[in-house]
Amino acid sequence: MYIHHTYELLEPTQELSLYKQHLLALCKINLRRANKFNLLAVYGALSCLQNKSFSSNIGIYVATEHGAVESLVSVLEQVSKGDGIIMPFDFLGINTNASFYIAQALKAKGKHMVLSAHHQSFEKALELAYFDVIYADVKDALIGHVETSLEFLNPQHRPCGEEVCLDKSCWIYANQNPTNALAKIERIESFESIEKAEEHYSTTLTLTSFWEQLKRLKEKETSLHVKSDECGKCMVITLIKPHN
Repeated sequence: MYIHHTYELLEPTQELSLYKQHLLALCKINLRRANKFNLLAVYGALSCLQNKSFSSNIGIYVATEHGAVESLVSVLEQVSKGDGIIMPFDFLGINTNASFYIAQALKAKGKHMVLSAHHQSFEKALELAYFDVIYADVKDALIGHVETSLEFLNPQHRPCGEEVCLDKSCWIYANQNPTNALAKIERIESFESIEKAEEHYSTTLTLTSFWEQLKRLKEKETSLHVKSDECGKCMVITLIKPHN
């Protein structure tokens, strides 16, 4: 599978209104009631494909570790109040229907979904998209990793890492056409541990972001993206520089 376009948004937390303003120039669908997670997802996906051609049979895969946390916290706070009345749009917001909004904005007819698999959420979504493209279930694939900043949470309740305090919407667009591709996903493999993976590849593996590994292809022929889950199991995605 060949990667043709990428988009990376990774910045300090922004207000909901800012993303609504950004989206006005990209799409005409009604997102007035959408929460921040959905807005981030749509904005990143459309930015990745802005002024690009793609098939109507495009699969949309939105990966997230935490989902629409702000909407969930809002609903829990409403439930804990005396009357326990939940605002309808807040409740709808926790269903994470971001892929529907993206499909609507792109007029896409392929499958669309939101997936979560803890620390390997993006990697599992990419693996699913990879096989869907290889076996022609979809013609193109748009895969993204979306997270809203958790800065509003008490530091004691946040996951570890500086990135959790950033808004994130990072995307790749891929298909089986090698022409003018940025990178090729050669294979996706799973191992019981990073030590087993290092033994297999006969090298020391470093945990870095997928987008960082893509950038390294400017300087080298092959790049390995490595991600471990909460149990220590490891996925390795081999990226190679295409020669068109």
